[in-house]
Amino acid sequence: MLDRGMWRYYAIAAAIVVVLGSLAFAHRLATGGWTMRPDRTATRRVNPGNANGGYRTTPPPYFTGQGDWVMSALPGCFIQESSLSGPSAAVAADVPRAALRIPPGTTLRFGDCRLLVRADDVWIWRGADRVRVPPRAALYRAPAGELTLVDRRGGTTTIRVYRTAPAAGG
Repeated sequence: MLDRGMWRYYAIAAAIVVVLGSLAFAHRLATGGWTMRPDRTATRRVNPGNANGGYRTTPPPYFTGQGDWVMSALPGCFIQESSLSGPSAAVAADVPRAALRIPPGTTLRFGDCRLLVRADDVWIWRGADRVRVPPRAALYRAPAGELTLVDRRGGTTTIRVYRTAPAAGG
C-alpha cells in the first residue's frame, strides 16, 4: 500500500497533467489547428471540364497518338498480319534475330508514310498524322519484307507483324 505522503504527489502530478493538457487543447482550438465541425471553405467546381483541357488537339481528320498499336492505326501505311503478346520469356522464341533489326537512325518511306527508327522508339508520319511507338520498341525486317514490331514493357513482350499497304491508286 501507498503511504499517505505519496498520494499527495500523485494528486499534484495528475493535476499538472490535466491543467497542461487542457491549456494545450484550448490553445489548439483557439488558433484554428483543430475544428469541431467540417471545413466548409472549399467550393465545389460546377463544371470540371473534360480530360483534354489545356491540351492542343489536332483538327480532324489528323491525329496523334502513341502505343504499341499505332502502326495498326495507319491502314494506308501498314496492314497488321498478326499479333502476339505474353510474358517475355514465353514469347522470346518468336522475336526475330538481332541481325534482322532495322538499325536506329534509319528512315523508311512507304507511299506517303515516313517511318523513323530510333534507338528505343519508332516514329511514323503520314501527312499531318504523327504517331509513336514508345520506348522499349524495336523494328525488324523479315526476309519476305514484312515489318515486325517488338515492344517490351514490364516483363511483357508484344510482337506485331505488318506488311506495307499497297500504294494508293495502284
